[in-house]
Amino acid sequence: MASEHSRQPRREIELDFLRGIAILLVVDVHSPYSLGDRFSGWLGINPVGEFGVPIFFVLSGFLVGGLLIKEWKVRGRIDGKRFLIRRGFKVWPQFYLFLILTVITGHRSMAEMWPSFLNIQNYFPGGSAHLWSLAIEEHAYIFLTVLLLAAGRVGARLRSIFVILAVLSVACSGLRLYSACHGYSYFSPTHTRLSGIFYGVMLAIVYHSAPEIFRRMQSWWWLWFGLILGACAFFRFNAHHPWTLSVAIDMDEMIGVCALMLLYKHRPGRVRPWPYRLVAWIGLYSYGIYLWHVLPLAPLERAEGRMPGHLGAIVVAIMGPLAGILLGASMTKLVEFPMLRVRDRLFPRRVVSAVEDTPAESRALVQ
Repeated sequence: MASEHSRQPRREIELDFLRGIAILLVVDVHSPYSLGDRFSGWLGINPVGEFGVPIFFVLSGFLVGGLLIKEWKVRGRIDGKRFLIRRGFKVWPQFYLFLILTVITGHRSMAEMWPSFLNIQNYFPGGSAHLWSLAIEEHAYIFLTVLLLAAGRVGARLRSIFVILAVLSVACSGLRLYSACHGYSYFSPTHTRLSGIFYGVMLAIVYHSAPEIFRRMQSWWWLWFGLILGACAFFRFNAHHPWTLSVAIDMDEMIGVCALMLLYKHRPGRVRPWPYRLVAWIGLYSYGIYLWHVLPLAPLERAEGRMPGHLGAIVVAIMGPLAGILLGASMTKLVEFPMLRVRDRLFPRRVVSAVEDTPAESRALVQ
């Protein structure tokens, strides 16, 4: 009989809604007719689409890192090997299929794509530019797994993990600032972009170790809205010095934290309007959409030149994002979902989800 922890978790529509917002921002910023760019230009701030990846980072840290934090709380230790294997089943099948198809169809050469096959594409130019963030996520969870395994060996507490991650986040931000001011690469290297994921993990630690404090923090809506307005003011009035480019990433990550604290409200059974459910449906397929959404753009742009007047621009503006979303959803159903079923048969989950408790987990948490 399958263990209680091996059952499928109930998906939280609030988290899928957040994923949906993030992936729509990413799809839009990569579109040749980005609505976000026009809105940003009107307001005089950074492209709003750039908020997409930082929101993903914070949410990923909260959920994926939260799986490890919850396992620590429930079981008193983590199974690092199982976590990484399960992570691989989730990420690698679609990822390597995308890489292989990109090479064999001639869109990119192997000379350009080899760093992606080694998951170090964020340190090398060329290849498929949008894959940089996926490398950072994988590096972050390998590091977090090692950190928690080491902490378990020395008997450290979650409070100590929180402090370590806070110090590392500050160091990451400082290193990014130094790199920006001295002409070094800072946008995509792992060592300058881990802070957003760490913020999510830190929120997960609070969520699991002090849930009442987490709920109280969520009620501070005036703080989160104030931070978002402060970030927008920075984008509007910054002087575009080298250091401001680094601080802009800090602002993006802060908006990611604020989005999570404002929009994640656990309300089971509440009926959502259809636009909310549509965005949440898109969020369900967010990883596949992130991988595949760029592929339809090139053929659509080639077709644009053969269409009369403004028709080509209208077609590309509408069909580009729509085709990317549908392609990503289709590949998720064809590749990711079957592999997840195989994964759950071979390597059942230790905890149901990063946010939902089974009765057994709840008993373990209070023992």
